[in-house]
Amino acid sequence: MATTDGNRGDSKNDANLADLKEAIGGKLQRRQEERVTKLEDLRNQRETATGKQESSNYFDSTFTNEKATVEERLSTAGSVEKSALSDLFDSLTLSVQKLQKFITESTFFLTSYEIRKSQDDVEKLFAAIDEKRDELIPKKKFAFKGRQKKSNKPKEVKPTVAVEEVDGPLNNIQSDLLKFQCGVFDQANAVFELQSQEVKSKDVGLTNLSSCTVKLYGSPNAIHMNNLINCTVFSGPVPGSVFVDNCQGCTLVVSCQQLRVHHTTATKFYLHVTSRAIIEDTTDVGFAPYNWTYPEQDADFKTSELDRGRNSWDDVDDFNWLASDKASPNWSVITEEKRVQSWEM
Repeated sequence: MATTDGNRGDSKNDANLADLKEAIGGKLQRRQEERVTKLEDLRNQRETATGKQESSNYFDSTFTNEKATVEERLSTAGSVEKSALSDLFDSLTLSVQKLQKFITESTFFLTSYEIRKSQDDVEKLFAAIDEKRDELIPKKKFAFKGRQKKSNKPKEVKPTVAVEEVDGPLNNIQSDLLKFQCGVFDQANAVFELQSQEVKSKDVGLTNLSSCTVKLYGSPNAIHMNNLINCTVFSGPVPGSVFVDNCQGCTLVVSCQQLRVHHTTATKFYLHVTSRAIIEDTTDVGFAPYNWTYPEQDADFKTSELDRGRNSWDDVDDFNWLASDKASPNWSVITEEKRVQSWEM
């Protein structure tokens, strides 16, 4: 009897020992699996970081070289035959536009600082080209053919030679006409429409407008908006940049490669943009997808070569908001029920 009890005790001990071994083995197995998973995660993180770093290094090298090439070609413009200057400046502008597109395609792996610095460099290149163009191909001095009556018709620089030159300093409208190739300036309570041939491949200026509606059909090269109050602006596809500064209470319906917003408040953007939109010193702005349509819009998108299938309308970088774990309070997404559905007006 004692032997039987002993055998039972031994069997019970063996079973407990087996369970203990199984438990210990299970824990070791789980620890091993966790260790392997952690190592795999670390390896993936290193590969991702390495890939991004390699991409960033490639971007920096390529961008620096292309920028230097443009600057070198620009520095030799003074020795180019006058008959070839227009082609040279057009070629340089195209090169900088390609650099701008290169930035757009690289925003995934670039830091905010790298994006801002490279975009600032592109803007400086555009400005340098314009300055050198004005120096080597001087514009004819602005002049009127006589005393002009004030009109609500959009003001545009004409290619014809005027008869009577302006004496004394230029007024604001004249200065804007010389700065931009076409646009609307110093107007209030009016509606303006610029057709495709008026804005095609041009830098458009919209300055000092109050309670105006502006429709830009076609594909301008760039749009500069400054000092707009309670205005509504519509634009076709812009292969370059839309710059917005000192605007208040506006609705801007635009399609572009790059959007930069400064010193703006209480403004709504219905946006199609192929890169990350940038705001700075800006508050209370809302974003929704671009939804303006007009005849010949498909042709304008084709002309602009803007990627219609890529829209980063809700990817906004606020240069005044550094916290990465919290969303910027300076901008928001316009909810669907609050979006304008139709622009018939």
